[in-house]
Amino acid sequence: MINRKILLCGGGTGGHVLPLVAVARAVKKIAPTIEIYFAGPEEFPLDSLREEGVIVKKIISAGKLRRYFSWLHIWELVKLPFAFLQSFFVVLAINPNVVLGKGSYGSILPVVCAKLLFKKIIIHESDAVPGLANKFLSYITDNIAVAFEETKKFFPDKNVYVVGNPVRLKYWETKPNEAEEILGVKTQKPILFISGGSQGAQKINRVVLESLNELLQEYFVIWSVGKNNYSSIKHSVFDRTNIKLFDFLDERELAAAYILCDVALGRAGAGTIFELAAFGKTGILIPLERNGGDQPVNAQVYAQTGAAVVLKESELSKTALLEKISQALNQKDELSRNAQKFAKIEAAERLAQILLDLAS
Repeated sequence: MINRKILLCGGGTGGHVLPLVAVARAVKKIAPTIEIYFAGPEEFPLDSLREEGVIVKKIISAGKLRRYFSWLHIWELVKLPFAFLQSFFVVLAINPNVVLGKGSYGSILPVVCAKLLFKKIIIHESDAVPGLANKFLSYITDNIAVAFEETKKFFPDKNVYVVGNPVRLKYWETKPNEAEEILGVKTQKPILFISGGSQGAQKINRVVLESLNELLQEYFVIWSVGKNNYSSIKHSVFDRTNIKLFDFLDERELAAAYILCDVALGRAGAGTIFELAAFGKTGILIPLERNGGDQPVNAQVYAQTGAAVVLKESELSKTALLEKISQALNQKDELSRNAQKFAKIEAAERLAQILLDLAS
């Protein structure tokens, strides 16, 4: 398979890029000489892909549909023909044997161009309910991989593979004492890990700030607040004990946070859910509520397995937050066991093998 090429498409957020890192890593482990490319916008940093030997071809960001009125839709339409031509010639030049679309607007144009060039295509849907991009792309491919069993029903006439959501597990077996050194954490208190994902979560951050006095009396808090929120929050916690503040956690730090924590609190993106499951951690999910959003359904599906408790964003308050943390700690062992049962830690390897089979 020396001359085989795989093209990965997606981008926009960490939820669409980081699973591709896991897939690229798995492909290279099975077939070290294969060439892997990525085509998409660089709105989320792509260095983690480059570190895996992926050749990155940046494409103009275009075609992003917002679920509300915005004059930016006009600008997206203006950019569209230029982005299409760029995508077409990128795919033509790479000449891949198979193309993986990871959802999001960043995958649409490269996958459409791959179809026009008669390339083999598979798309992967991370969420329980398919997003707009994959709903559209499902009409031009017969091969669809999904993270949740429940998602199969949306693609009744397709070859559907239930693989889970690929998770980066390079530091999965880090020892607790090593994790303490990585994060600079040493405590006898229960550890609470709070994260709003790669973009941060302002409402979660605000309520956590309001609850900080009570939280720090009972817990040690590892808090990833997002790069845009770090400066303002840092001033509020710089002299506090029992807390470690981060703007963003790299892969090694993220694994350390999961390994050390007793309870992890965050959004309900597929990335967060499958990370919680892979590390077997007790989770509190606060799904982002927006029109047509995927997170409430993700949270509902995962919570039904008995692996997490859910706090609606509309009900998020200091009192509700403290109560949910207490509830999760009381159910810690049960929630953790169910998370481990739900986990699909071989998702990246399974998707990598499907890609290689299609490429042969």
